[in-house]
Amino acid sequence: MRTISRLLFNSKTAELAIPTNPQADIMGGAPKSIKTSEKEYNRVEPEELELTYMINPIVFNSINKITQTIMSADHKISAKDKSVQSFFRNFTESLGTRGSEITWDDLLSQTFKNQCIFGKSFVENILNKAGDKIVDWDMLDVKRIEYAKDAEDNVVLDKHGNQVGYFQIFPDGTIVPDAVINKSKSEAPEGVVVPDNAIYLSKKRVAQFKLYNVGDGFYPIGLVEPIYKVSLRKLNMEDALANAIYRHGFPIVYAKLGDDMHEPTPQQIINMNGKLKNINFRQEITTPYYYDLKILESQKAEKLKEHLDYFIEQEVSGLGIPEPYATGIGRDTNRSVLDNQSNLFRLTLRDIVEKTTTAIRLQLFAPLAKAMGFKEVPTIDWDIIGVDEQDKKAKRIIEYVKAGIFSSQDKDVVNLIRGMEYLGTDLDIDPITPEDEEPQSEDGVREGKEDAKDNN
Repeated sequence: MRTISRLLFNSKTAELAIPTNPQADIMGGAPKSIKTSEKEYNRVEPEELELTYMINPIVFNSINKITQTIMSADHKISAKDKSVQSFFRNFTESLGTRGSEITWDDLLSQTFKNQCIFGKSFVENILNKAGDKIVDWDMLDVKRIEYAKDAEDNVVLDKHGNQVGYFQIFPDGTIVPDAVINKSKSEAPEGVVVPDNAIYLSKKRVAQFKLYNVGDGFYPIGLVEPIYKVSLRKLNMEDALANAIYRHGFPIVYAKLGDDMHEPTPQQIINMNGKLKNINFRQEITTPYYYDLKILESQKAEKLKEHLDYFIEQEVSGLGIPEPYATGIGRDTNRSVLDNQSNLFRLTLRDIVEKTTTAIRLQLFAPLAKAMGFKEVPTIDWDIIGVDEQDKKAKRIIEYVKAGIFSSQDKDVVNLIRGMEYLGTDLDIDPITPEDEEPQSEDGVREGKEDAKDNN
């Protein structure tokens, strides 16, 4: 019986690359285990994952909905030290104005999207000329980033079992100045062999965010790879269904010429073929009695639709998003079932957000805080607003008002409720006093104060 690896990948498990010094003495502890940089099976190439996102409507819409739902939620940088909080908020708000054109929201959105597509995302820490401070961030193309490797194509690890750096690989035909190549090779640590079509980037210059880890975590998985083969089969099934429908609407006309008494000549065959070519635009055709015309059309094309629905269900299942959100079609879905699916969907979003914000804090915020001499590393507070969640919040607030819990005249209570609902509390509300209110006429139209006095 074939193993799963041979069934899916038709390959054997690759050898493992063991770091030269795995015994790391950290905080007085010496780990006995060995962390390895396992090589990949025949994993799906990043270009194929990106192409699947681009041409598969279900995948495209699902990943966009995940990203849009996450980004629609309130999020802000927080720290106990207000000076740290102020610095990081100003730093992120000014992104896109110092060199790179990517803004903070663009960086976050692209990071979430890359993780869903590729399972990972990369951001470059752009340093000043002295190389001691981070002055900007920029996105890196996931398809062009690879771990720094040795001559045997093994990932080079440090004494803690972590990667020492990365290669940025350029497409064929890209001209890179020799000075850049030579400098890159001189900066590479011992054991790293930089290819001629790449440059070396140290670990401190690249922040990597991973979605779902397997093994020792060097090669994460996103949402597209598990359904890649299903997606290919579905696209092939769609081609078959499209051809079947086309043949059903425009069937092939088959002509049988001649019989035992009438041998067709080559010219008769040519003439008949010319008539058949125009048959889609003609309502009648005249032939001798010994011409036998038949129609070849697709049989039971609707059966292909059932198989196609199966592959769509598999895609939706792998993406972890409710089918109505993935397809945009409100088919026969029970409301209570959809509510349960929405709750599970929010758990998925929460998991993605927590993984990403934790990685941002460690990979981006911590190095910047250390370079600036801060003792605190800020966090990102992120509220997940799922489907219909904003409407539910609005209904709860209306119930608060009806119950007399608070009114618009109480600034403290208003901000308290807004904080409970993650709607923001930095409002400047001036309580409305009875003296400030303008009187209304009997038909409800507001009048000026002087007119009101005259009427009295």
